[in-house]
Amino acid sequence: MNVKAKLQRMKGHMRLEHSGETEDKNRLQEAAEKAAGNVAADDELAELWGKLGFKPFYLEEQRSFQKRSFYTFADMKRPDLGRELQEVYERWGNLALDHPLSSRNVPLERMMFFDTETTGLSTGAGNSIFLIGYARVHDDGVEVTQHMLAEPSSEAAFLYGFLQEFHDDDYLVSYNGKAFDWPQVKSRHVFVRDQVPRLPAFGHIDLLHAARRLWKHELPSCRLSVVEREKLSIRRLHDTPGSMAPLLYYDYLHENKPDHLRGIIEHNDQDVRSLIHLYVAISQRLFQCARPASVTEQIQLGKWCEQTGWEEAAVSHYEKALEIPGSGKEAAHFQLGRIFKKQKRYQEATAQFINSISVSSTPLAEGFIELAKLHEHQEKSYERAHYFSREALRCLKASQKLTSAKRKLIKDVEKRIERLEGKLRGSSSFHNMS
Repeated sequence: MNVKAKLQRMKGHMRLEHSGETEDKNRLQEAAEKAAGNVAADDELAELWGKLGFKPFYLEEQRSFQKRSFYTFADMKRPDLGRELQEVYERWGNLALDHPLSSRNVPLERMMFFDTETTGLSTGAGNSIFLIGYARVHDDGVEVTQHMLAEPSSEAAFLYGFLQEFHDDDYLVSYNGKAFDWPQVKSRHVFVRDQVPRLPAFGHIDLLHAARRLWKHELPSCRLSVVEREKLSIRRLHDTPGSMAPLLYYDYLHENKPDHLRGIIEHNDQDVRSLIHLYVAISQRLFQCARPASVTEQIQLGKWCEQTGWEEAAVSHYEKALEIPGSGKEAAHFQLGRIFKKQKRYQEATAQFINSISVSSTPLAEGFIELAKLHEHQEKSYERAHYFSREALRCLKASQKLTSAKRKLIKDVEKRIERLEGKLRGSSSFHNMS
């Protein structure tokens, strides 16, 4: 029941009171006057939210606010975005393997590009969500829907409005949503679960994981704003950073002025639309239908493909890395060598491992180790295997930072050298090498 309905009900009770019951009548009159003041304040707040494009949503006596905005692809300054999204969507549909970014068997209209704004950065019960935004793609553009918690006491209405539009066949696309945004939704849902729909089961693509895979070695940070600027050529003008959200929300609650949140609302709107750009950009890179990337990026793409069983694409990414000017190609040679060795293409593997230690002034110890293994087990050339093992040990011990992994590798190489020396002991070739 909303506030206006409560007022009418209260007035009805007043009419039924006996005229002689002066004290009760005065009490009810005071309550009615207070409720009338609340209605006026509520109407004023709704009007202020209306100026920002929000409309009220009621759940019994609770109220939240919702806003829908539509952008053509031209409005987003990406007129080809719809076509590009459709192209990568079709490519994922035709790829018969599981990949963290795959949208195979997911209707495009069910993909929900999702983000929240909260009163803090923790996922504890004391932290609240006050803004949920998501974008859906249509043939002619993008619709952004935002749900606002205008009053902390109306959390049930806030979550109900969101969950009634969220279905089991939806597929979330977020940026750190698996670790933060959705656990936060689950945490807040616990408090109002008897009043709102259940949380649906759904698929989830977290683009932060993808961004870190590709660019953690290139970018100073993988914050969405940095990725936008450096990889998507998106420049935000006069953006209100998300870190300001808690302070601005508290200012709003204190003064009841929705305009305090205008910048955060616009920030959230841009975030969810940027997720569409990012999903397309990373997918295009994986399918090699985007502009040439850096050597490092191509290698990271190759590793990701390799780890998901997409071996053919991995080889292609490593080979493309060798065509791009820049350093770091020893890693591409090494990864190609590993794949060829796995495929029992031993000559090609040997050539790639040799390249991996030849193109850099600081060769990878792992390249020497792989050469030692090939010469010992495939070529039965214990002398060459011994030589490459000793070179690997030299590289490892020359490392400026001996991590626990490197210390373990040193022990493994020392055992390999000891075993090879046992095979070579007594031979003239071994004495000459020593």
